[in-house]
Amino acid sequence: MASFYLWGSALLMFLLFLAWHENWRGPLKEAEIKMFMAQMEANENLDKTRFDTLVNFMRSDTGAEFFMVIMLVYTKGKLAHPETGEPVSAPALLNRYFRPFIGRLLRNGGYPAFSAGAAGDYIEAWNTAANPGWSGSGIIRYRSRRDLMRAITDPAFSGDHIYKKAALAVTYALPVDASSGLLVSPRIWVGMLLTLLAAFGQIIYLVLRTHNG
Repeated sequence: MASFYLWGSALLMFLLFLAWHENWRGPLKEAEIKMFMAQMEANENLDKTRFDTLVNFMRSDTGAEFFMVIMLVYTKGKLAHPETGEPVSAPALLNRYFRPFIGRLLRNGGYPAFSAGAAGDYIEAWNTAANPGWSGSGIIRYRSRRDLMRAITDPAFSGDHIYKKAALAVTYALPVDASSGLLVSPRIWVGMLLTLLAAFGQIIYLVLRTHNG
């Protein structure tokens, strides 16, 4: 009976993880796309030049996860806090933007997959603009394009963009679909971890049962 509870609990936890991690609703439906388009048009904080790009991004939805590759350059020197006017560093101001963003991201099956600071200048660059002085980069995993659009059109979240705009002198975000690589998906390592924990629990249970006769 103890074994049943151990392995049953591990299976239940993995199923709960998949319920959070995976997109079970498929690609965006046309009604959803039109709803998001209307919300974008009504959002005064949204850069209208991105409208067509976002519409095309929605219409090409496959329902699969995607990753946002982000490059950024911090604004130099101390900055005036948009609300208090107190001097603050660009990284601290950007953290003020990211705290609510990360909370929403995690609630919707997304997470920061990678972040790094710049270690030097371009090693190789063809037909591209000069290095603007990149401060670092990051990769964010989104469960679906639906989740991204919900964040973009959320009035409460869009108001926090004042911190991002103040903190960053240059930035871009490029969505990409993962095709290959050696990094292990949480689908695999979470399942392996739960299996390992259940196996350890099984071993401990058998040892204790044998020891107690």
